Amino acid sequence: MKTPRVLAIHDMCAFGRCSLTAVLPVLSAMGIQVCPFPTAIYSNNLTYDNIDFYDFSPHMRHFMDIWQKNGYQYDAIYSGFLANAEQISIVEDAISRFAKKDTTIIVDPAMADNGNLYPVFKPAIIDAMRHLISKATVITPNYTEACLLLNIPYTDEIPTTKKITTWCQKLSALGPSKIVITSVPASNNEIKNISYDSMTASFDEYTISRIPFNTCGTGDLFTSVLTGCLLKDLSLHDAVSKVISFMNYCINYTYQSGSDPREGVQIEPCLLHLQNIEKK
Repeated sequence: MKTPRVLAIHDMCAFGRCSLTAVLPVLSAMGIQVCPFPTAIYSNNLTYDNIDFYDFSPHMRHFMDIWQKNGYQYDAIYSGFLANAEQISIVEDAISRFAKKDTTIIVDPAMADNGNLYPVFKPAIIDAMRHLISKATVITPNYTEACLLLNIPYTDEIPTTKKITTWCQKLSALGPSKIVITSVPASNNEIKNISYDSMTASFDEYTISRIPFNTCGTGDLFTSVLTGCLLKDLSLHDAVSKVISFMNYCINYTYQSGSDPREGVQIEPCLLHLQNIEKK
């Protein structure tokens, strides 16, 4: 049986579980080959006061030239945190060079949270990201990122099911057929995740209790497990249900352990749970 292959276009943090240090173990545990393509190399994640990084942009197209000569192709191309808006054209170039007719394109538009862009980005990232998601099969914005992509003012108001369904339809009209919106405000200290598949015109929502543990890399973990589930041919809604169950287990495990939140979710002790995820 052929092992699915993913080109993972993310930054690499040497310390702190996020981006490639989340993507690699998760997808590998799910029986999928990960080919890492770093956008930047960081000394550690952005939750620490002291940090250094090196932008990998000058080398990325040269790497792709070599891969193209070698004839590489991928079953999925999965992009996450980028060093700057200019790298979006590099991701689009990778898609044009390496995507087959049936390659799944997953874009996590990682650029904002809690109503604001991440401090490392300028507003130009928003228009550039809108262009990138037009190339995608699946996108996984959090609630803030969905607002930015749709040019809708961010508020803490709990959206109705009708409103969030309309948002999904508008996002799908930009290009991607499958939409997952994470961290949607809900009542009673809960949180919602939404999935919408335009191919079947189906919508689902998943409400879970909010665990009082804030850390980096949860979006990377979420989209990595989702990517693995989709490559195992689960439907979008079944995949999101599996992802949420795993995420809840991992975050609760990490919270109960009392570890430093800056280090991210303790993925390693939880990876065995991914090996049993299969299509029904």
